[in-house]
Amino acid sequence: MNLFRQCLMLLFEWLSLWLKSVLRRFWRDFSIKVSTWITSPGITNRPSCQEDSEEWKTNEALRTYHHGDGGKTMVTVQTSTHAFYVDLDRLSECSKYFQALSQSKMRETFESFIHLDHVSSSIFHNLLEYSFHNEFNVPREELDTHIQVSSYLLTEAFLSKCLTALADELRPDNCLSYLTLAREICCAELKTTVSTYLGRNTMELSLLTRHLNDEEMDEVLDLRTQAHRHVCSLRKENLTSWNDPETECARHIFILRGSEDGGDWHPITELPFRADKWCFTTVVLYNYLYVIGGYRQRVGRRWEFKMASFRYNPFTHVWASTAPMLKRRRHFSAVACEGCIYAVGGWYLDSLVTPDISTALYTAVERYDPWEDTWRLVSSLPLTDFRFSVSLSDDVPLATSLGHCVYVLGSVQRTGEKLLLQYNTREGTVSTRVSCLQLSPLHFRWSV
Repeated sequence: MNLFRQCLMLLFEWLSLWLKSVLRRFWRDFSIKVSTWITSPGITNRPSCQEDSEEWKTNEALRTYHHGDGGKTMVTVQTSTHAFYVDLDRLSECSKYFQALSQSKMRETFESFIHLDHVSSSIFHNLLEYSFHNEFNVPREELDTHIQVSSYLLTEAFLSKCLTALADELRPDNCLSYLTLAREICCAELKTTVSTYLGRNTMELSLLTRHLNDEEMDEVLDLRTQAHRHVCSLRKENLTSWNDPETECARHIFILRGSEDGGDWHPITELPFRADKWCFTTVVLYNYLYVIGGYRQRVGRRWEFKMASFRYNPFTHVWASTAPMLKRRRHFSAVACEGCIYAVGGWYLDSLVTPDISTALYTAVERYDPWEDTWRLVSSLPLTDFRFSVSLSDDVPLATSLGHCVYVLGSVQRTGEKLLLQYNTREGTVSTRVSCLQLSPLHFRWSV
């Protein structure tokens, strides 16, 4: 008798479980049909902006997502605290993770029940809202966790949207934490977003960028120089006064828009000082324009030549003052080489008067470190046996760089033979190279 009673109880429990399962499936199908009906044209089940944004936690219909006449491939996705009923076909279009899962023969596919208990329900809800309804409601302070989940689930569109929002939120105090997150979750897209931000502000954030490893630093500098290049023009020397109407116009830097043959010149910025007379040499390093030299300023009852250097960022259109050179020189050559700027030659002048035969040519070579914002003397030109072409309008001597060497054009005084002086920046040595070069005008370019 007891055995018979136990069998009846087991049968009753089995029937109860079966009925619960049937009712649960019926309720889910009923919710899908109701949801399909109320999302017909002109009627919506989405809560309005005034409604509680947390209503989805208590309303199962708001956790049901289908696409078109969907419902044929509905699956249950169990997240940390809530279950969602989702059209797997549509979800597979948005996520390579679910695409691979739908094509597999795993148990989750046959049972139509996917376990994502380690994924936050709120984050998954926001992901579904964007994937099915194109609504992006991610709080700015939670972008990091949403990026982490979207990277894990391989939802490219949602990840891209999160990164677009992040690009406007990056600041000096949070960019390195996002870079650390990119390393931890191996998210190349997040790393590129942060590197682009650092690239646009490389020198302004030098205290941060110096903590990057070599590979990351190379990526930052590469992203900074990938933009479209433009030809730019400025007046390096001006000797007119404020009475001349051209003086004000000469203070602008112009950019060529359009083709080099038929384009137009447009002003994009103004020199960051107020003076009517100046003399500068320009050089481009890491897509920054460096303007190095000085300008005239009044001190008491007399005029003085003030040494000054400035750095212009074409991405942000912002000028910054940098350290002036150690030597007072005009019409010198500036060369970018191995991440530094080398100042070569130039006239020794403490004013803006015209040089004459007694004007000395500087032999000292200075090197500028942009990361430390410092100049130091590194070498000297061998003027005992060499002479350089004298010009009152061009930089003297003519210089350029290739690889890790700086080249200066000169000639032997005794024979007039044209030679190139080669300065090895790594070894700090000067050697000569026979040259038959034909010189052509130099232009500077940067990317914007």
